[in-house]
Amino acid sequence: MVILSYILLIIAVAGAGIALVITHTALILGSLLFIFSLFLIETLVKRLNKFNTKIRIFLDAVEDKENMILFNEQSADKEMNALSHSLNRINELLATTKSQSRIQENFYYSLLEEVPNGVLAWSSEKRVIFVNGAALRLLGVKPIIFLRQLEEQYPALKDFIAHGNVEDSFLLQSNSKKQLSLSMNRMKLNSETITLLAIKDISNELSEKESESWSKLTRVLTHEIMNTIAPIVSLSQTLSLRPGTDEKVIRGLGVIREQSERLMEFTESYRRLSYMPEPKKKRFSLTDSLHNLGLLLQSDFENAHIHFILRSTPSDIYIEGDEKQLSQVFLNLLKNSMQSLEGKTDGQIEVTLEVTDKLYIKLLDNGRGIPMELQEKIFVPFFTTKTEGTGIGLSLCRQIIKRHGGNLYLQESGQGRTLFVIEWPIVPFIPK
Repeated sequence: MVILSYILLIIAVAGAGIALVITHTALILGSLLFIFSLFLIETLVKRLNKFNTKIRIFLDAVEDKENMILFNEQSADKEMNALSHSLNRINELLATTKSQSRIQENFYYSLLEEVPNGVLAWSSEKRVIFVNGAALRLLGVKPIIFLRQLEEQYPALKDFIAHGNVEDSFLLQSNSKKQLSLSMNRMKLNSETITLLAIKDISNELSEKESESWSKLTRVLTHEIMNTIAPIVSLSQTLSLRPGTDEKVIRGLGVIREQSERLMEFTESYRRLSYMPEPKKKRFSLTDSLHNLGLLLQSDFENAHIHFILRSTPSDIYIEGDEKQLSQVFLNLLKNSMQSLEGKTDGQIEVTLEVTDKLYIKLLDNGRGIPMELQEKIFVPFFTTKTEGTGIGLSLCRQIIKRHGGNLYLQESGQGRTLFVIEWPIVPFIPK
């Protein structure tokens, strides 16, 4: 209505002025009216420009994602105040939407940080958009900006990214000897192609399947061997007791019986691996149990010139488990460390208990270490580097720990430093 009033007034004033000039009725008055109409036109243009300028400023702020701009709603012009109020209201709604979007984005980022699997995303220029902590931990790398930083460490991953399809999966061994399963997917986001890489640690799954296969094989072998040897032992004993048997034959039968019995004892040790009883869990002090093992082996430590250290933070930790089975685990690990320290006069074995999100039991020694090519085989049943070893010690230890819901692994090994770690998933009981 204001703009229409301006237009009608301009037409009336300009028309009257032109009419007075053309009819020579009042040249001066007509000229003044025409000049006044021009002034009205200028006023109308300025008014319209104020609206346009305010709208342009608002649109520029929206384009620049600036939500702090505020228009004056207290001027003398009611129409301008109404426009300012509308623009401020729209700006407030945009700011609220932006805040909610940021909160939602932070939620999804936090959610991806909490998942145990790794997530890595990059753009078509191979610039990393997102990588969660699990991905960095599983791959054993530091925070990265460009994908080539990761491809330099894993050439096989570079080939998979270049030639792999979205439905393919890929197995990769990380720098920390973990078996990783990788799967890739692509999506369109604002006309940009985003590639997602999902990373999952399947080391435990492979270990469980491997242990299950070895257990089945052990059961079959021990059953067949025991069934074959038992009649030999019985028959050799019966023949040796027959009257009139030659003395050399008796000695030979005795040797056969002794060797057969030794073989049966050897086979029985493997049978224990496949017929491990379920743990009888009860609460006990893990700190006291390890301390008692240290006292039990104290004379052996002194004879071998080994300094034994037990550290527990906090000082007394209780867990739920089968104390006998777990004592066997710790005893086997301590004896392995003692064997690696043979010949050293400054041997040291340190057992550390630490409680964070879970319980970590670490056994560290300064022995000769395990060669790199053997580190992946030490938990395989029947594998041993000892001339008189059976190859079931570490495999049995891992099986006992897994039956308790934990995990046993070799974290590092080299000349002068070998570290075994037991992860106990349940937060232990700590007395006040």
